[in-house]
Amino acid sequence: MTLNLRQLRAFVAVYEEGSFNRAAKRENATQSGMSTLVGNLEAQIGLRVFERNSKGVVPTQAGERLYRKSTAIMRDLSEAESELRMLAGDVAGHIRIGLIPSVTYSLLAPVLAEFGGLYPAVDVTIVEAYGSALTDRTARKDFDFAIVPADRVEGRIKTSFFGREGEFLVSSRQSPFVHMEPVQLKKLPPLKLILPTHGNVRRERFEAYFSENEVKITSIMSIDAMLATLELVARREWMTILPAVILQGDMSGRVRTLNPIISPTIEIDYAVIEPRGKTLSLSARLFLDMLKSHFDAHLDRLGSML
Repeated sequence: MTLNLRQLRAFVAVYEEGSFNRAAKRENATQSGMSTLVGNLEAQIGLRVFERNSKGVVPTQAGERLYRKSTAIMRDLSEAESELRMLAGDVAGHIRIGLIPSVTYSLLAPVLAEFGGLYPAVDVTIVEAYGSALTDRTARKDFDFAIVPADRVEGRIKTSFFGREGEFLVSSRQSPFVHMEPVQLKKLPPLKLILPTHGNVRRERFEAYFSENEVKITSIMSIDAMLATLELVARREWMTILPAVILQGDMSGRVRTLNPIISPTIEIDYAVIEPRGKTLSLSARLFLDMLKSHFDAHLDRLGSML
């Protein structure tokens, strides 16, 4: 029994799209051609990989196992090809990346400077947006990959863990708190907070946290503008809650006061999302690796300060 890559690609496309018709459109093939490839695969292994019905296809137990093996094989082949291309100095092309504001604000500039110096033949397009918009556009294959909060990742896309970090209470330099000293929000006087608008996943997480931990709030201002939020906090009695990655420039405490939130902490998980049915190009993978390296270095610096 020898399966070939055309059969595996057809099988993976049908599995991910849930339909021979949609898989055929994705692979620029005919529906009958896709059906033949999958049928030949089933004949070779002696097992059905899909149950067909009027609504599409449902993978069998054998199909589930084959999908895990097939995607691993295709990923290994892609990585081998990328490594060979890198040895040949062939790193070029155009990549499109989607990033949430907390990542662009502090990490993007140094990553772009380093990446551009190493790979000048790669054209990079960065789109900044909030997680739900980036998820929708990644599912439509607008991006090679995007970095989003992990809370609302869904089945239309491939997902992997990017990193985790804690949230900080951010206040003006004139606030009564000691810079970088951990705080328990439930033990603080009533807070005036600037938070993301309703519909933002972070707003929902904060409100659940406040309710569960009896945090006292006097008023909330809803703003989806990072620079405006930071400026207001620096000048007035308003405070906000932000992830550590966006606060690298404030670690000195000269402009704003930062306090890690503890007992319990508020943490945010980030995910890498990719369109299903696509494999990261060499240039996109290199950019993602560099972004992750800078994020991990940020966490190391933060850990040394706490």
